[in-house]
Amino acid sequence: MSIDVKTLMEKVNTAIKDVSTLEVATLTNANDNKFDLTNGSNKNVFEAIRKNITQSDLVAYTRFELDGDAVNFVNNKEELTALVEDHSILVESALETRKTLFNTVVSTVKNVIK
Repeated sequence: MSIDVKTLMEKVNTAIKDVSTLEVATLTNANDNKFDLTNGSNKNVFEAIRKNITQSDLVAYTRFELDGDAVNFVNNKEELTALVEDHSILVESALETRKTLFNTVVSTVKNVIK
């Protein structure tokens, strides 16, 4: 089986960029904003949310970077407790997914180098 090393390295670089930063924001929105989630591109979904973010209230925000930098914000209003808990679950899930992806990338590179 022939491996296209250039293509593999491009995919590895993309994967590393994907796992190098984790950013999770949990928002509430009293307005009746509609987001078009049908186009299939996560980047377009995020862009739609960002355009309407000024009309939303931040419940929680978490950002981790591979170099160790981290930011965590949690709104302590009692009525938002359930959303904060959901945010924590989402962050844990996203971290686990990134850990698995990172381990897969490392394993793949090790196998190619052998």
